[in-house]
Amino acid sequence: MRVLRLTLGAALVLAALGLSLSAAPAGDGRQLINLDAGWRFLGGEEPHAQEVAFDDLAWEKVDLPHTWNAQDGQSGGGYRRGAGWYRRHLEVSPSLSGRRLYLQFDGACLAADVFVNGVHLGNHQGGFARFRFDATGILRPGADNVIAVRVDNADLGIPPASSDFTLFGGLYRDVFLLATDPVQVATMDRASSGVFVEQQQVNAEVAKLLVRAEVENHGSLPRVVDVRMVVLDHAHKPVGAAETTLRLHLDANGVEDVTKALSVTRPHLWDGRRDPYLYTIRVEVRPVAANGDLGEVSDAVEEPLGLRSFSVDPDRGFILNGHYLDLRGFNRHQDWPDKGWAISESDEAVDFDLMLEAGSTAVRVSHYQQSNSWYDRCDRAGLVAWAEIPDWQKILGTPEFLDSAKRQLAEMILQEYNHPSICFWGLGNETGGPAALPTLQALKPVARLLDPTRPTTYASNHDSGDPKDWVTDVVAFNRYDGWYRGELAAFGPWLDRAHREHPKNAIGMSEFGAGGSIFQHEDNPAGPRPNGPFHPEEYQNTYHEAYLAALNARPFVWCKFIWCLHDFPSDGRNEGDHAGRNDKGLVTFDRKVKKDAFYLYKANWSDLPVLHLVSSRFVDRLEAVTGVKVYSNATEVTLEVNGRVIGTQKDPSGSRIFTWPGVVLAPGANAVVARAHFGANEVTDSCTWTLKTR
Repeated sequence: MRVLRLTLGAALVLAALGLSLSAAPAGDGRQLINLDAGWRFLGGEEPHAQEVAFDDLAWEKVDLPHTWNAQDGQSGGGYRRGAGWYRRHLEVSPSLSGRRLYLQFDGACLAADVFVNGVHLGNHQGGFARFRFDATGILRPGADNVIAVRVDNADLGIPPASSDFTLFGGLYRDVFLLATDPVQVATMDRASSGVFVEQQQVNAEVAKLLVRAEVENHGSLPRVVDVRMVVLDHAHKPVGAAETTLRLHLDANGVEDVTKALSVTRPHLWDGRRDPYLYTIRVEVRPVAANGDLGEVSDAVEEPLGLRSFSVDPDRGFILNGHYLDLRGFNRHQDWPDKGWAISESDEAVDFDLMLEAGSTAVRVSHYQQSNSWYDRCDRAGLVAWAEIPDWQKILGTPEFLDSAKRQLAEMILQEYNHPSICFWGLGNETGGPAALPTLQALKPVARLLDPTRPTTYASNHDSGDPKDWVTDVVAFNRYDGWYRGELAAFGPWLDRAHREHPKNAIGMSEFGAGGSIFQHEDNPAGPRPNGPFHPEEYQNTYHEAYLAALNARPFVWCKFIWCLHDFPSDGRNEGDHAGRNDKGLVTFDRKVKKDAFYLYKANWSDLPVLHLVSSRFVDRLEAVTGVKVYSNATEVTLEVNGRVIGTQKDPSGSRIFTWPGVVLAPGANAVVARAHFGANEVTDSCTWTLKTR
């Protein structure tokens, strides 16, 4: 949704100049005013915090995004779950008098009660979706107003009822004041844009669309308006005949659900990373005077539109616009060191760029709805996305739990409906207990009703005979053969058996991974204990080499998602080199170090030149004879040790793994250098290994 954004800083500048924050309405008739600055915070309960006259001067000064678990949520020593209070004063410009005023929260974990001037606007449960409350008539333009928000990240009996990741409490995403005309595209349908584009048929010749918009009149008198729906190209210009205008007669306090067919001839397709071309769908509202004259645009909403067709074939995998696309990438959590979930757009960009660098074509947005800007990035870059709700592991058999799961699913689908990158709605991850199967069965028709164009999916850690695996349209599996279970060699045969026993079902890999510490190393490591203190980086390499080879040999696997992009906080864990952390990431938690296995995938997936000496951090050596390994997408690689050429290797298997067994190290420091050519350019990677005398 494109709207005018004014930060609090801009508001202060305008005020200093004697101007109103909203002296002139946006060209599209609505304003989105950032309210992130100037809050007070109290960790814990306060029975009078919502009262206008309450004295909060002793509370901590904070700006949003904010979480109270930024430190204890990553410590491994337990973290505080419960209530926290936020308060701020807001002077609303007199120019907003007569407008509809909404408070918009982009994320609050896990539940929030919002008060304005002592009035309870409502309660929202669910820690990941955007939500809005109508504050019209309660927020007073031209006066000081008090906003108070109680946030609670306790165990509330809603999804997720359990988690292997920290649930960071707080207002961890942005907060806005949204101002609109009384006649508007609806704002309160699950905090969605109010505009939904169903792609009914898309091919090289034509894209047939069904555009639906909810138009509301909040006034006390009937209104006549024109509603224009138009497709705009990448340059923001109207596309041929892909436009319609209709006249509505809205009753006082009335609403109309408008649905119209549009078509684009010879469409420029959204084709993944190859060509992520984006159109825009624009819906605008103009008042019509009694004499028939048209007024200025009073409200408008713009949503992304990427025209594409896709399917999943049990034998051929994922098909985008008629051609095969190898769906490969990472699972991604949204936390950063000392910030938890209260991250910035620049933090988000770092994660996204890491995925692109590795050659990802897709991302599983695990295990919850993430920011709208994350899906925007996927749209623009051409990454196919799997979006899912936090229906995770422990499934409670209560009506409240199921109702919340349905609400969170509806919020996610309606809010993210128009993102072309999203091709799958995830209904659960590793769910267990007697209520797990009926919960999946109850969620699928909700998704189908709200969006008949996208398949549902499920991330299963069960064997392929479990009935939960076959509820959704497609399924993927979380397999950790060689880590949590069995042997590495069992993975490929398991895939073959699952495909053979279920030939009509599309099967993917939603998770696979192993812990790896950049500080822990071992020659030829056996499988370490998953919950133990020693997770050598070399075993993570061995694990991913085996999984990548097995997956490359089986194109029927419709998706391949590594667990996971980066190490992340899981406060209940105590393993590897750091308590409170899951270390299966291919990048360290601080995003400063790419582990060896990152380069294995980059060499296989990316077109960027890659030459990486494996185990370069394994500096102190005890064995004089060792193997040397390089990950590279070069045609051939030369290895030198202490200035002597050991040999030049080619990669006849196509694994992008070059090896030199039986390399002899001298006592003391050894200079190890790998060389390769990419065109006319020579690239080197080097390290020093020190052989310790016993």
